[in-house]
Amino acid sequence: MKRITLIFIFVLAFFAFSVSAQTLFDQGLKQFEAKQYEQAIETFKQVVTQQPQNYAAFYNIGLCHYNLERYDKAAEAFQQSVAIKPDYIQALVQLGNALDYLDRFDEAVAAYQKVIGLDPNNADAYFELGVANYRKKNYSEAAKYFLESIRIDPQNANSHYRLALCYKGLNQTPNTQSELEKAVSLGIQNGYAQFELGKIYNDQNLSDKAAEVLKSAVALKPDLVDAYMELGNAYYNNKRPAEAIEPYKKASELSPTYITAYIYLADAYLNAKQYANAIPVYKKAISLDEKNAGAQYGLGLVYFNQGNKALAQQQYEKVKPLNAELAEKLLDWINKMP
Repeated sequence: MKRITLIFIFVLAFFAFSVSAQTLFDQGLKQFEAKQYEQAIETFKQVVTQQPQNYAAFYNIGLCHYNLERYDKAAEAFQQSVAIKPDYIQALVQLGNALDYLDRFDEAVAAYQKVIGLDPNNADAYFELGVANYRKKNYSEAAKYFLESIRIDPQNANSHYRLALCYKGLNQTPNTQSELEKAVSLGIQNGYAQFELGKIYNDQNLSDKAAEVLKSAVALKPDLVDAYMELGNAYYNNKRPAEAIEPYKKASELSPTYITAYIYLADAYLNAKQYANAIPVYKKAISLDEKNAGAQYGLGLVYFNQGNKALAQQQYEKVKPLNAELAEKLLDWINKMP
């Protein structure tokens, strides 16, 4: 997940700006706020031509490159800012972020550690140290930094969410759940926290709680396929197949080659006794993978429920070489037909 850019722009009153440099600086700020990053870069470059020690202008150049995902150039600009003003905390934080994206882990950590040396209670620095370690899959180390960030700023929902991801990486489900619940209660709006929490609730057969939080997940993140699948599962597992249809359908629309989405959608139609709707969906899954025993079996069950013994028998013959257990189940149903 892409880290949220920390946007801090300072117009420092104690710079001895010439009139033209101040005008250019203000112009650059307006361009930045309008997301005209290329223009802003050129404007701030004019400022540093007149004021080579203007660390705020170098910082803003770095922010522009950062927002354009040119992390190498961002890091260079932040380094120039810090070279002029070594205790410029925001430049150090953003330098660490840029270096982290460049996979220059040790340098990123060094930048964050400098921030902590200057400000031992800087929650952002601890948070970013956590992110850097998480990216290296150092989950235990990352968790320590997120806990420190939370100690300083207990209401930071994103820190609780990131800590939950660490616990997930460490297979500590109760801690994962606890931190996700805190993140959601604190109002995190990324959709992923709601999805992860809903998945845990589904695994615990807490279908109603899962559905509630997963509805929030898809509202916040309308393109998150897995969240729609989990929402469908919450309804389906709670014996509400008709309500599972729309989430599964949305998942299949978002990911047209996702076989499981088609099978689950067809299963929902089948269990909702909408047999005519189930048939083309099972056939779609089969068109994507003829050897998918679940889809072939499901289509056989539809034909059984429609009372079409001949077609159900045909499906049995297709399932038999794919999955003996499913084939036996289908045959048992067929043998009950008149």
